[in-house]
Amino acid sequence: MKRLREQEEARQYERMINQPPPQESLSQRFPAAAPFGASAFSSPVMDEADEITYQDVDRQMALIINVLVSIIACSVFIWVAARYWSTPQRLALSMTGSGVVAIAVVAIYQGYIRRMKIAKKDESKKVESKEIISSWVIDANREKDSKDPMRFRKGRHK
Repeated sequence: MKRLREQEEARQYERMINQPPPQESLSQRFPAAAPFGASAFSSPVMDEADEITYQDVDRQMALIINVLVSIIACSVFIWVAARYWSTPQRLALSMTGSGVVAIAVVAIYQGYIRRMKIAKKDESKKVESKEIISSWVIDANREKDSKDPMRFRKGRHK
């Protein structure tokens, strides 16, 4: 046991004196290489489209979970509230209540989708008009002094 302790202490001392070089990542070794998983055809526009898709999927998953939780919570509440009724009546009441909640949630979501489509269509019909309110003139006397009709450019000497 004493020998093992001495060997471990020697190894620890050696690690303290001669620290191993830090591990190098692939991006540090090859800085010009594309990141892992990036295709040669990816572009910022495609990445933005992917991000929008992920946001839509996330929103839809949250909606599905919300609907399921609402339906299950309603059926459990009705089951518990009707504890003095017979089991077939409780089951029928619970299933009917959860069905009504499911229909209500779907109807509300369909109304939301319909209103979003109408709002999107109305927004696309609007015409955007831009108007210049004021402008700045920088170094106005240069244009007055210039006899050459062409614009003064850097590097052009007379």
